[in-house]
Amino acid sequence: MKVTYQTRIPEYAGMDQAVGDEVLSAYGELYGRVQRKLFADMEAGWSPSSLKREYLRQYQIPARLFNSVRVSLEGKIASVRETLKLRRDDLCRRIERAERVLTGVERRDVFHQKRRRLENLKTKLRKLESDIESGRVRLCFGSKRLWRRQYDLNANGYSSHDEWLRNWRAARGGEVFLLGSRDETAGCQLCVAGVASDGSLTLRLRVPDALVPTCGKYLVIPRVRFKYGHEQVLAALDRNTESKACRRRHGETAVRRSGLGQAISYRFKWDEKGWRVFVTTELAVPPVVTDRNLGAIGVDLNADQLAVSEVDGHGNWLRSRRVPLATYGKSRGQAEALIGDAVASVVAYARDAGKPIVLEKLDFRQKRSVLEGESPRYGRMLSSFSFGKVRACFLSRGVRQGVEISQVNPAFSSVIGRVKFMERYGLSAHQAAALVLARRSLGCSERIPRRRVYPVGNGVHVAFTVPARKRVKHVWS
Repeated sequence: MKVTYQTRIPEYAGMDQAVGDEVLSAYGELYGRVQRKLFADMEAGWSPSSLKREYLRQYQIPARLFNSVRVSLEGKIASVRETLKLRRDDLCRRIERAERVLTGVERRDVFHQKRRRLENLKTKLRKLESDIESGRVRLCFGSKRLWRRQYDLNANGYSSHDEWLRNWRAARGGEVFLLGSRDETAGCQLCVAGVASDGSLTLRLRVPDALVPTCGKYLVIPRVRFKYGHEQVLAALDRNTESKACRRRHGETAVRRSGLGQAISYRFKWDEKGWRVFVTTELAVPPVVTDRNLGAIGVDLNADQLAVSEVDGHGNWLRSRRVPLATYGKSRGQAEALIGDAVASVVAYARDAGKPIVLEKLDFRQKRSVLEGESPRYGRMLSSFSFGKVRACFLSRGVRQGVEISQVNPAFSSVIGRVKFMERYGLSAHQAAALVLARRSLGCSERIPRRRVYPVGNGVHVAFTVPARKRVKHVWS
């Protein structure tokens, strides 16, 4: 599993902070210029392999830096192409929803605005489909948001166009990616990390030949320490040290057979506070410590809480709990912190119990794309619910803690929970749904009980009689 850790650059060896930042800015400007030129040539039909020798001569960069630019650019292009497909599906759902809403509008002014919006959506869809068919990729280096700010300088806090232009150039040259390899020194040829006596890292950044006359051959960054993941980075460096010793004694073939050596990639990123360094490496996955034979722990994800229910190996309910998770009105950092704490609590609970965690397999993109016509309360709730982040946090922490994470189809889980388990065990509707998820992962079937009256929520009970037109469908439908 690949993991990434980050920290601020504390200082530079032999130079002031401002001078070191200027060296990194010059490096980033050269990196961005090469990347933009390579993107233009690739869109014109040239292959990166045919351009490599010319780029090395023209921009005076090492071959490893060209490979870093190519890998980073190909990742961005692949991301854009995948995003185009998701945007097309999203636009199709929004158009379908807008057409249904338009049929029920009676006021002329509202009808006019709804129709204008529908035509705008159709125009966007036509352009998007044209790009997908032609294979065209649109990339704005520096972000479209910052590009549009030049058209309203006062509203965006700029006193002049030159001030915006400085920010624009800094954003376009505010990133440097250095690709690592397991057979290179310390896992990366262009940025070699060494361990100091106090346990901190010293990064020696190789400067391209084009910048050597003004910036020097190396940029040394001492006292680098990661608040999270520092031990993992040191472990990766130790593996590279062992690989170097094995290569010296037994040769390259023995190193490849042993599996020693670990690639370490570095990314330097600029923001308003200065430069940050990101380190990406492989993390050894610990063994799974949970056993499905002991039972399972179902988790029902909601906008304000995580409902947790535990069952034994036969699907019998044991206990339930509620983990608060209200992200509405919180900033991005606050929401991520709340999600991390809530997920950590549930994963630790599952690790102590020795049981896997079961999540519901949901896709909220479809629901968010058809919010037109819904109540404002429902729209705010669904828009603030970061289901993707919660799921990703569960998967990441589960792998690191050795807890198995599985996902099941949540169809009729809320209905089954209300009918069968809510009153029987004194659970909330969400905890009952989590119980259904846990039982479903163990292969337990759910039959309609023999009772004639069932709760459906808010204290309402209804008679459960299957109409003739639905007898060919699933029993819970």
